[in-house]
Amino acid sequence: MFYPQEEKNSLLARLKEKSASGAFVGLTLLAMVGWIYLLSSMFLKFMLWWLS
Repeated sequence: MFYPQEEKNSLLARLKEKSASGAFVGLTLLAMVGWIYLLSSMFLKFMLWWLS
């Protein structure tokens, strides 16, 4: 009688863990892309200033 409820809770817990780790990976990738964009745009502006 208690087994389906326990299975449902563990399934929900597993889904929460996977979604939390997925969100963490997504945020990490977004931050990395943001830093790459920022640094490359600063480098490009510096090169354009240096060449002009």
